[in-house]
Amino acid sequence: MMNFQILPKLVLMGLVGCLGLHARAQVSAVPLAEKGFLFSNAPTLTFVWPAPAARFTLVFIPGGEGHLGLTPERKTLGGFYGAALKPLSDSTLTHGLFNVVVFDSPAILPAGTDYPTSRQSKEHLLRIESVVRDAQERFGLPVWIMGHSNGAASMTEFIKMLEHNGSTLEVAGAIYSSARNGSTFSQQTHIPVLFLAHEKDACPKSRPSNSWLVYEELKKTNPQKVDYITLHQGQAQALNPCMSGFHMFNGAEEEAYQAIDQFARRLLPNTQE
Repeated sequence: MMNFQILPKLVLMGLVGCLGLHARAQVSAVPLAEKGFLFSNAPTLTFVWPAPAARFTLVFIPGGEGHLGLTPERKTLGGFYGAALKPLSDSTLTHGLFNVVVFDSPAILPAGTDYPTSRQSKEHLLRIESVVRDAQERFGLPVWIMGHSNGAASMTEFIKMLEHNGSTLEVAGAIYSSARNGSTFSQQTHIPVLFLAHEKDACPKSRPSNSWLVYEELKKTNPQKVDYITLHQGQAQALNPCMSGFHMFNGAEEEAYQAIDQFARRLLPNTQE
């Protein structure tokens, strides 16, 4: 059994406290759970937005090359992260159901031509496992995973790894967002899954038509709640369509976080559609 390091109690108290109104967003370092000759010793840095009345914790895996360059003194994240993810922890904008943990790979993860095989590496998947376990221990709540673009490859590869290994680590839900073509679930995936795609996503590597096929296949074997939400709002940008605009939910962030919030809320006991 893996020997996972636990952050000192004082560090945990400083980060989370009692998850009251004064809990602050900040960077947290998570050590890699398993040592390996070819593994980096660098911890995985995460950016954490605690929610005072959270019911779940969301671990977000970024797309692109996966490396955000977080530093310990970082106090906020803007762009897609601040606009689409932070509101999930803010009860003035949503039901505040999620603590949000943003995963930052210490190494660049090449995007690949046909599929980001870097997202299948043992070290990368162990880092995700370490962060998920840390989130469970820290908050004591069910953990969901959200993968956006290439991050959806990380998410599906991680879930399949858990299934293949018969791991006792539980993932309570998944959000498959602007997913890279080729990111698929197995027939053993039996957790709630929300699919998010923008109708005007122009990235050829993340086609909504492809994610729809994955959705249709998953529904055949997954007894849990599986929804597909198409986003309609937002604006294009005169940049790489796989790194901006509709693919990154530019101008559609509220539409996205409200869809996530409502999907999660419907899974709570005694909550009506």
